[in-house]
Amino acid sequence: MTTDAPVPADPPTFALVIPTHRRPDLVQQAVQSALRQTRPFDQVIVVADGLDDPAVPVLGGGPVQVIPIAKAGVAAARNAGIAAARTSWICFLDDDDLLHPEYLSRVAAVIEETPEVGAVNTEYWSFAAETGTADEFSASDLDSALVAARTARPLTDLGYLRIEGRSFDLLLERLRGSMSTAAVRSELLRRAGGFPVGMVTAEDWVMYVNVARLTEWHLIPERLAFFRDHPRTATRAGDPVKGLTTLRAIRSFWEPSALPTPPHRPLDAYRAHYRHVLTWTLLLCRLEHDGRAYREALRIARPILPRRTDRLRAAAPEWLRGASGVLRRGRR
Repeated sequence: MTTDAPVPADPPTFALVIPTHRRPDLVQQAVQSALRQTRPFDQVIVVADGLDDPAVPVLGGGPVQVIPIAKAGVAAARNAGIAAARTSWICFLDDDDLLHPEYLSRVAAVIEETPEVGAVNTEYWSFAAETGTADEFSASDLDSALVAARTARPLTDLGYLRIEGRSFDLLLERLRGSMSTAAVRSELLRRAGGFPVGMVTAEDWVMYVNVARLTEWHLIPERLAFFRDHPRTATRAGDPVKGLTTLRAIRSFWEPSALPTPPHRPLDAYRAHYRHVLTWTLLLCRLEHDGRAYREALRIARPILPRRTDRLRAAAPEWLRGASGVLRRGRR
C-alpha cells in the first residue's frame, strides 16, 4: 500500500517535536542533538508538559521554540507540537534520546528519492551510562555515543521494524516502531488523529496503527538514533492502569473506524500476542492486590480474546501455566 495523500511537489520541510516533563538535563542533550544535524530541521519544537516545567527557563530564548502547556501527558504534548508545526513532515524525539547528526539527512534523501513514502522509521542504538544486558555500549552524551558506536556490536534485533507491505497487519500484533526515529507526513499524521490524549501508555502504538491505515511505514536500515536506558525511563514502570490502557488500545483497533481498514489477518491470528498482554496486566493486578482492575482487565479482553480458554490461560498462575506447557509437550 502507498499513501493516498497527494505528494507535494515542493521539497520536503521538517519539524522536530520533543515533548518533555521535568528532565531539563536530558532535554538539553536532545535539543543539542537536533541542532547538530548536517541537514538542519526547519523547526525544532520543545513542548514542556507543565507550565512550571524547568525546561522552559532553561531553553527559553534559545534557538528552539518552547511551548509550555498545562500538565496533560505526553500525547497532549506531542499534539501541541503537531499543531505548532508549519512543515510538510513532522519528526519526533523523546527528551531522553539523541539523534545521530546524519538522521535528517538520510530521512530527507529517502523521501526525495521515493516521494510516495508517507511514514519513516530508522534503526537505533541502545546505550546507558552503566550498561545492562540490553544496552549496546556505555555513553553519557552524543559525543561519547558517536565514538562508542563506531566499534559497537549490535545486540538488539531490530527486525521487528521491517513491516513495509504489511504495516497495518503487523502493527495489530504489537508496536513495531521507534518513536524517537519516527517521521510522518504532516497531512497524514493530522488525518490519523495525532495521539490519543488521556492514555498513560500505548498512545504511540495507536498513532502507528492509525497512520498505517493511510500509508506503509518505511524503514531506513541504519542506526540513526540513540535510545537511552536509565532509571527514569517511563517504560520501566508497570502498574495495572498501564495494562488496562494497553488492552483498551488493542480493543480500539478492532472497533469501527472512519479511517480505512487495510487487509489483515483474522482476530484469531493475534491470540498469542493479546494473551501475553492480558497475562502481563493480570500479573500487575495481582502484585498490586487490585481486584477491581483484575476484573476490568478480563472484561476489556473479551472482545479481543473471545475464547474463554485464552482468558483462563492468561489468568492462571505462572507455575500452573508452566505445568500445562509440560503436559502439552508430553502428549506430542
